[in-house]
Amino acid sequence: MRTAGLELVLPASLDGAALVADRLEVEVGRPRTLDRVLLDTFDGRLRATGLSAERSAGRAASSTLTLREPGAPPRKAKVAPAARHLAGELPAGPVRDRLATVLGVRALLPLVRVRSRTRSLAVLNRDAKTVVRLEVEQGQVVGEGRKPAALAPRLRMQPVLGYDKAFERIARVLTRELGLANAPVPLFDEAVAVVGGRPAGASSKVGVKLAPGTSAHDAVGTVLSRLADIADDNLPGTLEDLDTEFLHDLRVSVRRARSVLRELRGVYPTAVRAHLRGELRWVQALTTPVRDLDVQLLEWDKLTGALPRARRADLAPLCRLLSRHRADAFRTLRRGLRGRRFAESLAEWRALAACPPAPDAGADRPRAELAIEAVVGHRIRSVYRRMVRDGLRIGDESPPEALHDLRKRGKELRYLLELFGSLFPGSVVKPMVSALKGLQDVLGRFQDRAVQTQRLRGLGDELAAEPGGPAALMSLGLAVEALLADQGAAREDFAERFEVFASSQQLALMDDTFPNLDPT
Repeated sequence: MRTAGLELVLPASLDGAALVADRLEVEVGRPRTLDRVLLDTFDGRLRATGLSAERSAGRAASSTLTLREPGAPPRKAKVAPAARHLAGELPAGPVRDRLATVLGVRALLPLVRVRSRTRSLAVLNRDAKTVVRLEVEQGQVVGEGRKPAALAPRLRMQPVLGYDKAFERIARVLTRELGLANAPVPLFDEAVAVVGGRPAGASSKVGVKLAPGTSAHDAVGTVLSRLADIADDNLPGTLEDLDTEFLHDLRVSVRRARSVLRELRGVYPTAVRAHLRGELRWVQALTTPVRDLDVQLLEWDKLTGALPRARRADLAPLCRLLSRHRADAFRTLRRGLRGRRFAESLAEWRALAACPPAPDAGADRPRAELAIEAVVGHRIRSVYRRMVRDGLRIGDESPPEALHDLRKRGKELRYLLELFGSLFPGSVVKPMVSALKGLQDVLGRFQDRAVQTQRLRGLGDELAAEPGGPAALMSLGLAVEALLADQGAAREDFAERFEVFASSQQLALMDDTFPNLDPT
């Protein structure tokens, strides 16, 4: 059976229902008005998956969230007209079940309001049976303080089970005989574009393609500028606390910029580079408490999953306490991100990325005019070799700080490979990134468990004073034991992952691929 429909554009001057009724045997329904808000995630996950979601508009205390998917009947759920919809906050049922697999931790956000006049038409055969369903829609983008903007009139065709041939025949009548053209973009895309949005969503991927031979100054400026764009894009969602990925992607952009400035010395003036790195370090410190608590709360089911059911219930006061700490930390974060220092840091970041190359770089910028692949390749080679050296020194008696330092160095290497890897053969970069991710997963797990354990142990006195605190304290001990056990397992996994990362084959590939500049 054909599952996909067809969407055609109607001439604005014609009555779509009358146009179709003149050529086909149809049963025309009564006109109705639709007022709805179209939704998607910030990064366009529904659209990318072929789904669409809308919420009925109006002033009612509840509205209907409708999820549409080709080949499936619409799924509906009652929701409050909120500024966001997380899958876990939706009422249990088919809508939540389907969205949970697509959204992850991202929220559905209202993107644009569309008010339409619609009319349904049923195309009938000689037996008066419906063989194709049509819908004529004349919509406009509306909103408070916005002048209504008309959208292209549309005619939608939907197949009926068992009548594929009728669908194809009627499609030929509409397109060939009546001259109707396929809609160039879906109504969702057109409406979102009208309000200045991005129908495909915003990507936090850097996606910068650099040409070999580009000067290090120009290439690094391009990358830093794109990273600043990502930070800017994610700032409003972070301030509104729409979902945890906004802060995560903001932090990653800052961390990557710090990494570029740290690793690619000799491209910008030393004092300017050092000052910006210090400001970005401050931003990182500002955002860390909320992110650490986000991770702890996002992994709550994992934290409590190994405990008996009764013990999991006993930990409810701990979850509430962590949520209060997170709310307090977020207020501090919001003040900082709205403050002058952050605004000046972002302006300084952009100014450095856009500064013109100096006519004479001199001793302060010895690598500014070198080809970017030579400068980056040298650093990739150097950081990798240092990681191998430091990793080989880690044994059973090594302090946790040794693994943490190796993890930080691994982030530096991964960012260099992700940001500048297109300059080098993919056959080398992709396996290298894969091996590094495997190592980073283990090191990250080890560090996360250390941070979580430390935080939970520090909450003992506060937790004891909470209603239900004494029982929670008993279960907290079991949760900490589970975290320590997982941290120990991560440490045991380290040797195996590091062996892959530091293999002789990887070392040979690094030496053959990435140049070694003489120190300057």
